[in-house]
Amino acid sequence: MEKPYPPSTSPRARRSFVSVGFAALAVNFVSAVACTSSPTFTDGVPNAGGAATLTGGGVNAGGATSGGGPANGGASTGGKLTSVGGGANGGGGASNIGGNSSGGSANGGSASGGAPAGGAPCVNVEPPPDPEWPDADCERWATETESCGEDWFANYCDVSCGRCVPEGGVGGSGAIDCSNEGLPDVTGGNGFATRYWDCCQPHCSQFNGHRCSQDGVSNTGDTNSSCNGGGSFACYDEAPYAISDCLSYGHFAKANPNCGGCYRIQFTGTGEHNQNDPGSKLIKGKQMIVKVTNTGSDVGGNQFDLMIPGGGVGQFNACSRQWGTSDLGAQYGGFLSECTGSHSAKKDCVRQECMKIPAGTARDGCLWFVDWFQVADNPQFTSTQTDCPF
Repeated sequence: MEKPYPPSTSPRARRSFVSVGFAALAVNFVSAVACTSSPTFTDGVPNAGGAATLTGGGVNAGGATSGGGPANGGASTGGKLTSVGGGANGGGGASNIGGNSSGGSANGGSASGGAPAGGAPCVNVEPPPDPEWPDADCERWATETESCGEDWFANYCDVSCGRCVPEGGVGGSGAIDCSNEGLPDVTGGNGFATRYWDCCQPHCSQFNGHRCSQDGVSNTGDTNSSCNGGGSFACYDEAPYAISDCLSYGHFAKANPNCGGCYRIQFTGTGEHNQNDPGSKLIKGKQMIVKVTNTGSDVGGNQFDLMIPGGGVGQFNACSRQWGTSDLGAQYGGFLSECTGSHSAKKDCVRQECMKIPAGTARDGCLWFVDWFQVADNPQFTSTQTDCPF
């Protein structure tokens, strides 16, 4: 029953930057292309005649579902979704522009904290308004265009471009320093975390028997997945939860699953599809210990698909039946994929959406995504196998 990724959809076309007010700043645009009118770019490359348009860009927020396929001749165990992209407007964003995760940029700033070189405060300086894009702010410039990596933008939007992180975190949300928490440093095992919650019986429950009835709490002997119309659902205790400000436990799906195996992951502060994702910056240094519960042929070898209520129901949606509502966010990407605006606005939006999930452990897992995970959209991590503490 495993399904391929759905067809890609293009994110919102990126806006043309240069207007009359920016003519003086256009000298360094892509190999010093002459600006005879309002020059534009197509994916950052000049087109014929020197004009181009900031179109295309970002990574599609789509994802895929997978059925967790039969094992040893057994019945299909239900599905899961991979929310690649996941963020508003398709996750969008350029590749690593404006410096790497440890600093280094046109401003010489550091993504790990502090002010840009020269003692300037770490703040967002908005570029002059573009009459063709009046609602643009630093976050949109950083995530919906490739301007962070262009010379004319070097003095703008240091925070959103990832050149530094101000005291108190991005947007005042409060980045946490986990360097003195006594957690082991995790190196190697580079990967990224996606999210899903389809309410279906996970693949590994065929072997460990951990499957629940429709209440999500009581164990059931029904081995027919709710994805197939049966009475076996994912258990709410597989939702993630915090042990401390710097450590959480959770469950996930992976390619070639070693069911019941655990991994320690440490977040690097960058996003897989948007290097400047504010949530990914805010969880830099945080760690999770996660247990394998599911699989899917769509899951990449370096991808951990975290079970997060509200993370997207996918093609094998059993949540509408379990929770009595179909209003559960984007099919691929969940609540976050339908929330827009600044990072704080997205957090507020997802928090309200979490109220659609029944009160208890499942809703708490959705709120964990807001408060501990900072609605990070496909954050990158390092990982290593570890003993399971739960």
